[in-house]
Amino acid sequence: MKRIRKWKKHFDDARLSQKITITFLVIAVLIYLIMAAAMQITFRIYDRHLYEKSQAELDFFAQQVNANLAQIEALTVSIATGSEVQNKLSQMQDMDYLSREYGYAKQQLMTILQNQIFSQDIIRNVVYTDQKQVTFTAGAYTGQIEPQVMEMLLQQYHEKRGGYVSFSPTENYPYLISGRDILEVKNATLDYMGSLIFTSDIAKLIERQAKVLEAEHATLLVYSDQGMIYQETDIHGIELPDMDEEKGWKIMNVQGERTFLCYEKSRETGWMYVNFFPYSEIYGQVLRLRYFVSLTIAIVFAGAVLVLHSLSAAITRPLEQLSESMKVVEQGDFKGAKGLLPSNPSRDETGRLTREFDTMLTQIDYLIHENYEKQILIKDTKYKMLQSQINPHFLYNTLNSLNWMIKAGSSADASRMVMELGSLLRGVLSKKAYVTAKEELDMLENYIAVQQYRYKNRARFVVEKEGNLEAYFVPKMILRVLS
Repeated sequence: MKRIRKWKKHFDDARLSQKITITFLVIAVLIYLIMAAAMQITFRIYDRHLYEKSQAELDFFAQQVNANLAQIEALTVSIATGSEVQNKLSQMQDMDYLSREYGYAKQQLMTILQNQIFSQDIIRNVVYTDQKQVTFTAGAYTGQIEPQVMEMLLQQYHEKRGGYVSFSPTENYPYLISGRDILEVKNATLDYMGSLIFTSDIAKLIERQAKVLEAEHATLLVYSDQGMIYQETDIHGIELPDMDEEKGWKIMNVQGERTFLCYEKSRETGWMYVNFFPYSEIYGQVLRLRYFVSLTIAIVFAGAVLVLHSLSAAITRPLEQLSESMKVVEQGDFKGAKGLLPSNPSRDETGRLTREFDTMLTQIDYLIHENYEKQILIKDTKYKMLQSQINPHFLYNTLNSLNWMIKAGSSADASRMVMELGSLLRGVLSKKAYVTAKEELDMLENYIAVQQYRYKNRARFVVEKEGNLEAYFVPKMILRVLS
């Protein structure tokens, strides 16, 4: 509270222009902060919308892949339960697998399987095997499946009793291995008739569906807990998301470049789909717009400050001139005060106040000078009247005193009195209006000497003088008038 009161005191003592500037700056800063916060919130909402859009694209891509995988699963059901395969396997069970008839039937079954997988170009081949150790492949050769993988696959087939089983691609075997046991469904005995193993080119499937991703320079990764399934480029330096999270996005630096990464884990397959691309590729326009808006706000703010400075000066300059003029008035210089006022004041309130103050100065100056001249005239008149009264009375009394002194035989004193009177009259009858203080004091001493001759010891006069009396001028007979 003490600091607030101190700031308030500084604000109250500040000049008007500073108060206007501080007030405007505080309001402008608040508006700028509100606008910046609103802009930040807006861009965050928009960014989140773009993030969600990218996430939705990846989700749609994953759904498309899963739909194709579902088609493969549906195809395995169709083939395993289809009448052609069921009938052919029923016939082959009654044949000796080393006989010519069995070999011919096997060839026919291979043709049937090859025709069935023809509709799915991502299926490279299908392998048939049974308990008689009969194994053959229909379709393209994709390499040898490791014996331990084959054993594990068939074991899961048997455990699921005709259910669908799939193994994700690995670095050693980059194809999806899936399939099921063929159970006898014609007579509903569900006896084991053999197993179908499908090999699918997942890379081809992913590349075909990746067109739904809009980013041109995106890098797509697909991996499972068994390893990488698909990658477009080297993932060195990329921090893969935690497999425990089902979906999300991150913004990270990859090789010194800001990169946006979104990911989603498929519930159907357990695969993690990751798509990352340079942040500026999709959000570059947003960044440029953000910089543009920020720069625009900063320019507007700076322009507003300059406008405020000019406006504040336009408002306070006349008031400052008026204040300076009032200070000069306190010293009694009305002409100097009028010279500080603007010659052509505006028509607003400040200009009207300036014109009224100027009119007031003119009237006051006129009244003061008029009154002063009247007082001077009155004093001068009184002074001259006194002077005109002094001469006759003083001369009459002095001459009367001389007459009695001569009759009394005091001719020496009468002579000296005449000399003093002559000196006094010489100064009094001089045409100069102003004399030096010394001359005025000499006339006073002549006057005192005449009075001493007249009144002898009945009057006593004391005159004290100090300083350079010749440097000062006073009205003639001023000491006699004041006495």
